[in-house]
Amino acid sequence: MLASCACPAARSKSADIHANLGAIRGMFVEAVTTQEGFASLEQDWNRLSQASDFPNVFTTFDWFRAWNERFSGETRRGRRHLNILVLRKDGAVVGISPLVGTLFSRFGFTIRRLEFVERVADYNDLVVGDGSVGQIEAVVEFLARASEHWDLIDLRDLREAGSTIVQLESALAGAKLPYRSGPEEKRCPYMPIDACWAEMVGKQSPSARHVFRKQQRRLNRLSTQGIRVRVIEDPGREPGLLERMVALEAQKRVQGQLSLPFLGKYQDVFQSLFDTLGPRGWFSVALIEMGQRLLAYRICFRCGQEIWDYSTAYDHNFARLSPGTMLVPAMVDYGFAHGFQKFDFLRGEEPYKMRWARDFRQRHRLQIWNRRWISRLRKAAYFDLWPGLRRLLP
Repeated sequence: MLASCACPAARSKSADIHANLGAIRGMFVEAVTTQEGFASLEQDWNRLSQASDFPNVFTTFDWFRAWNERFSGETRRGRRHLNILVLRKDGAVVGISPLVGTLFSRFGFTIRRLEFVERVADYNDLVVGDGSVGQIEAVVEFLARASEHWDLIDLRDLREAGSTIVQLESALAGAKLPYRSGPEEKRCPYMPIDACWAEMVGKQSPSARHVFRKQQRRLNRLSTQGIRVRVIEDPGREPGLLERMVALEAQKRVQGQLSLPFLGKYQDVFQSLFDTLGPRGWFSVALIEMGQRLLAYRICFRCGQEIWDYSTAYDHNFARLSPGTMLVPAMVDYGFAHGFQKFDFLRGEEPYKMRWARDFRQRHRLQIWNRRWISRLRKAAYFDLWPGLRRLLP
């Protein structure tokens, strides 16, 4: 566990404070490591998420809670713990760094690692709040002062919100923490929502217009059979929806082979997200149905002025209609009608995304270690030796 930095007035009633490291950048930092301390953050965490200049569903309180509970249940006891850093100024919570600590072994070493909750998020942020330079510097300086409590920090899928990557690298250099930063392999294509879908199609190449209009005609021919497209803003209020989506996903194929279920594997997590994030306006589900039969769905998130496209599945008996892809126009028209400005396809550069995307967002991986010799040794085993060996394994 990390030590904490707080003045007596800011100490948590849940006894999360282990040491006083003094004020940092005019803020007090505490490491919340208990479930009671975590639960007490809900109101402040929700406030910071809603007020952020760069809203991110993947760093909300309920997203963190749902996934952490699931992965904690899958991890051997004692190998995973909360390590949420809370920044306070004048007694008020002004930032939250949503981290967990894990223990694992490599080549006989037990390595203490700090990371985000899991790699189910396409974008992560180091600080939930206004993301100011002062907050980032406070978190980094706190980590440097408490370096005896961790060996490695591995921050995956960091997004470039404003100039956060530059700020992070500057703060790490100032704290004299060794690090390396690089782009993640998969980019996130996106397109602006600057018109309704019919107008946007008209701006595409002749081949793209031909493909879309062919698919649209096929779908229109079935309109007499009760096909309908709709967008649900609060999916938790529709009884049985998640079960129908899980059943449809079970048919999902990739390159002709049944793919491993995601929604089905984590049905309890998604039910929790439906019930919590849906009523607060973060969630949308787009559907194509024929009567009571579900033909396709897309799970999308509403983040500020953007729609993020997270997961999809469709009935392969209707593959020639491209029903999953044909839900993109529905979400774009929904976004245009409600004032959204971007449609982000998130991680991956599949052909259907590339047909419409106009630009990309790059995510980053930040690897940090400290100056102690044991940390450097464990860094070499985890960041250098192990990846090389994995590439050599059949």
